[in-house]
Amino acid sequence: MKITLKLVLSIIAIMACILSVSRYFIVRQSFEHSLEKSGAQNYKQHILQRYYIESNIISNIEIGEEITNEMIVEYVKALYRYMGENSERITLYNKQEIIFSNFDEVEKLDFDFIYNNQDGDYYIREANSRHYMLFSSNITINNSVIYIVNIYDISDIYAERDRQMKEVIFSDIIILGIASVFIIIFSAVMTKPIKILNNKAKKIANGDFSSRVDIKSSDEIGELANSFNTMSEEIEKTIKSLEFSIKQKNDFINGFTHELKTPMTAIMGYSDMLRLKKCDEALNQKAINYIYNETKRLEKLSHKLMELMALSEESLELEEIDIRDFVTKVSNRIVNLEGIKLVLEVEDASIKGEKELLEVVIRNLVENAKKAEPKDNKISIKR
Repeated sequence: MKITLKLVLSIIAIMACILSVSRYFIVRQSFEHSLEKSGAQNYKQHILQRYYIESNIISNIEIGEEITNEMIVEYVKALYRYMGENSERITLYNKQEIIFSNFDEVEKLDFDFIYNNQDGDYYIREANSRHYMLFSSNITINNSVIYIVNIYDISDIYAERDRQMKEVIFSDIIILGIASVFIIIFSAVMTKPIKILNNKAKKIANGDFSSRVDIKSSDEIGELANSFNTMSEEIEKTIKSLEFSIKQKNDFINGFTHELKTPMTAIMGYSDMLRLKKCDEALNQKAINYIYNETKRLEKLSHKLMELMALSEESLELEEIDIRDFVTKVSNRIVNLEGIKLVLEVEDASIKGEKELLEVVIRNLVENAKKAEPKDNKISIKR
């Protein structure tokens, strides 16, 4: 999953959670407020009805009438005829049976709470998908306790809560839909630099080490872009350095190979002459000395090659070299110039260097000059 999609989904999920929780608590708070308000109003009516029934009973007791359950029922019926058919419902109850009830679904309600009910408490019961608020209190008549239970239909409060929840869900969907459009645009803008960095990284992975990113920003993305460019520059420098190093090694190997050919050819020639012909003592000695000297020189060159190629633990040591004396000795060791005169015009001077390698350079230069076939048959070494 791409980071843009992750960012969009994450923000939408967070917004949905925040909206849902906040709206839920708002609706719940409104519902509980309506419930408490209705409870307070219904409790007042309950107290008034109980007072009406109790006051009538007390009046009849004072004039000496006998109070029966039938008489209490008549008081209640008279009260509700006065209040109208649409008033709340009431149930008279003792521990044995229901004395009176004008609520048709009374059998579906649980009245166990009335025995331990505290004054002012109410209870919510549900019957036939409607909700009712119940208040109870009791009066004592002829040593018998009668419980008065008022039943108030509060289904409209629950219906209002459900309606608010539906509106909240609908409005939240619209809000999230609109917000999603802005979040997608915002995410695309925010992740664009990351996409650029990713594309540049792929180019570098494919060998384009000159790739750079042009992101002008002072935040963490800008810092990442600067670090990326710095990394690319260092990689490019390292690659160029490695390429140059490889080229130097290849050039050295090629030069060394070329340097080997000349003495090896001469060695093979002298050794073949000694093998096939009988020569005088002077020529034999000259050939043997040449073979020996060139073999020693090749041995030294091979050791230097190992040092330069890091194949030996010995370090390359530089020493003071007198140029005039050194060039003179080297020129005396160069043979087979075949009629070419070697002219030295070297001043007195000294340098730091490695004698064997410097001799290789001078020999190569002389060999190359010889191949050029100078018209005056002279090769000059000047300093």
